[in-house]
Amino acid sequence: MYRTIYILFSIVVCYYTFGQTIQITIIPGSEYSLARRDEWKALVNNTTNQTLKVFFYGIAYEASRGKIFEIRSSPREILPGVTSFGTHYYVGLEPYTILYEDPELREYGIRTNTLPAGDYEMCIYAYSALDSLELGSTCYHFSADYFTPPVLVSPDNNETICEPYPFFNWLPPAPDKGQNFTYTLYLYEIQNKQSPWSAVQINPPFYERKGITTPIVQYGINARNLRPGYRYAWKVSAEINNKTVAVSEVWSFVYCDEKLFMSADTSSKKKNIGRNLPKPGIAYLELKDNPSNNFSVLDRGLLSFLYMHRSNTPSAAMQITDASGSVVHQQLLQVTPGDNYFSAPITNYKGLKTNELYQMQVIDANGNIQKLFFKIK
Repeated sequence: MYRTIYILFSIVVCYYTFGQTIQITIIPGSEYSLARRDEWKALVNNTTNQTLKVFFYGIAYEASRGKIFEIRSSPREILPGVTSFGTHYYVGLEPYTILYEDPELREYGIRTNTLPAGDYEMCIYAYSALDSLELGSTCYHFSADYFTPPVLVSPDNNETICEPYPFFNWLPPAPDKGQNFTYTLYLYEIQNKQSPWSAVQINPPFYERKGITTPIVQYGINARNLRPGYRYAWKVSAEINNKTVAVSEVWSFVYCDEKLFMSADTSSKKKNIGRNLPKPGIAYLELKDNPSNNFSVLDRGLLSFLYMHRSNTPSAAMQITDASGSVVHQQLLQVTPGDNYFSAPITNYKGLKTNELYQMQVIDANGNIQKLFFKIK
């Protein structure tokens, strides 16, 4: 009997000791983004003096969704000491098997390159490839705050621009609760029959500018000249404390010859300029640079507002956010310099609800923002 107890005790001690032979440390990149440069990394420390053959098992949960991802690697040898698995070394774990993947989350990640808001936990386990005993494990918990991607404003998608040093501007992410956003602007030269998205994924940046503190920036005077006749893709990422929290969609433009731009027939452009004139019998709410906290009540089924455009650009970006700062509507307004009057049924703005407080913002190419607070009766 004593011998049996001794043997069982020895097995437990050996298993416990053996179970601590692999130490795993998760090193997070950006907790908001799934961008390749921000992929998470892991340090695997083989604390023995022997090479161990192991396989890794990973599983991730989200508080409201439950299990969202499950994966198992192929067996591989882990040398004594520390091995780093990161962006350039995942090939060492192939072939791996995805055991489960939340389809909605996968689609969201492909579209936005980010994680939706939620509380997440990811765990990694190391098992012996010889007898499937657990050699080590670790878990990492984090909360992903949700930020809408920056909304590109100008140059407009597929626009032809001719200025040697064009301005780029966009709407900041929401909600904006006093975070100090910085931005990075990326330009990619589109080769041959590439799509703008392919150019961003494959080509090195033609131009990259980091640490931008406002949602508008001019192309660098000392940067490489844009080449006439070439197409360029561009996007903007938003960062907080040097961590990417949101990435815009990809737009493109064509760069023309400056001489052609100077000789263009401006009279034809003038003929195409429209005016957003007021309609009789409609009361328009005025957007202001620094509005008071008072709000207007809409009770006639119309959202009618007056916006003063102080730029020569043909468009401005409008967005409506709710009391929590979440964006419920976005669109580009076609505008002309001076007063612009807009009026449309509230039903055109999907997501607006009665008795909710909303803020409207309109931003021009110079980064000027005008605001309006309103409720729907």
